[in-house]
Amino acid sequence: MKRIGIILNRWKASYKDYPLYGFKTDLIEFLRKYDINVLAIPILFENDINSEFKAIKDVIDLCDGIIIPGGAYIHDIDYEIVKYLYKENKPTLGICLGMQIMGKTFNNKVRNEIEGNNHNKTDKYVHNIYIKKDSKLYEIIKEETIKVNSRHKRYIPYTNLDISAYSEDNIPEAIEDKSKRFFLGVQWHPESLIDDTYSDRLFSAFIQSL
Repeated sequence: MKRIGIILNRWKASYKDYPLYGFKTDLIEFLRKYDINVLAIPILFENDINSEFKAIKDVIDLCDGIIIPGGAYIHDIDYEIVKYLYKENKPTLGICLGMQIMGKTFNNKVRNEIEGNNHNKTDKYVHNIYIKKDSKLYEIIKEETIKVNSRHKRYIPYTNLDISAYSEDNIPEAIEDKSKRFFLGVQWHPESLIDDTYSDRLFSAFIQSL
């Protein structure tokens, strides 16, 4: 049985001045469709980033693949995690903020605010994305245009990774490196579309890469 690690992200909420860490339960609900074990990987925020990364690395090494889910904050150690996953060729799926962390790790220092609310809605489907035919994402999805949900206020305008999909208003919606076993990030939330054919294809491809 394969083992997937999920990086716990710090959320805006707190409890008695203690920060809360986690991810939305729909990710676990989606992963229950597959024959896998799930490990939650906490980020402890010790004073010594090298000590903290060693503890996280030890858990990552136990996993066959890693999911970096959505969240509220990016921290310096997130970049160290992504660099390690990339170096070790560990199958990695980034979702929303997870994709932005992946993109920013590779030569992108900014996240731009999106004008309007076309990318931050609660609707099941919000807008189309257009997938490049020479991409890993197209090999998985097998369509050039699909509808996705969207719950983000910021975006990365560029990265040294390959941008494999764009929205109708030219926002990068997926990034990847085809030379890796599976190193792919998406800006939408496929885990929230549990009955969606394309979400299932994406998660299935990730799990098959483990």
